Amino acid sequence: MIRTTEQLIDKIAEDLVWRRRELTNLRALVQEFQGNPIRSRVLIRSAVALLYAHWEGFVKKSSSYYLEYVASHRLPYGKLAANFVGLTLRAKFFELGASEKISGGNALADFFCTALNRQSNVPYKKGVDTKSNLSSKVLIDILDALGLDASRFSTRLNFIDANLVNPRNHIAHGEELDMSVVEYLTLHDDVMSLIETYRNEVENASVLRRFERRTT
Repeated sequence: MIRTTEQLIDKIAEDLVWRRRELTNLRALVQEFQGNPIRSRVLIRSAVALLYAHWEGFVKKSSSYYLEYVASHRLPYGKLAANFVGLTLRAKFFELGASEKISGGNALADFFCTALNRQSNVPYKKGVDTKSNLSSKVLIDILDALGLDASRFSTRLNFIDANLVNPRNHIAHGEELDMSVVEYLTLHDDVMSLIETYRNEVENASVLRRFERRTT
């Protein structure tokens, strides 16, 4: 289990290394074959799909690591930031929904009445759900659930949908994509910047212990 900030940072860095290596190599191939229209078009389609895959994969993996890190502290619910208490309640609601017993509500009522001083049990094993389509709306929901600063992405939301998610969906549905080499290279750099921003936000949240409830 991830118990220290150093372990969390190392796990995130380890995950990012291979993603960056793949994308960097593919970026070089796009540049190498830009004089060949057919190969260039195929490479750009492949590169856009992989860019999106690594963006979604990194958000999902680093978020899951952060959840595991928070869960390892086992803070009392009363000292845990509200968003993580909310995640726990959401999991309990799902458990309750799977039960047809009327008495199933008793466990939820007991949680509301007595749980503040209990050690928390933040659900982390299933990680976060990117819904296989990490649009700006899904991203904001994940940021809110983890208590991360959504304002860091406020100017990039339209870019995520228009320049990354929509082109990826066109490719996934077998549709054409009209993108030049220069446009792809810009997209690559912008997505890597997004990934770094998300990485910094998760790491800052752990260092600053934003998972703890503020008393002032």
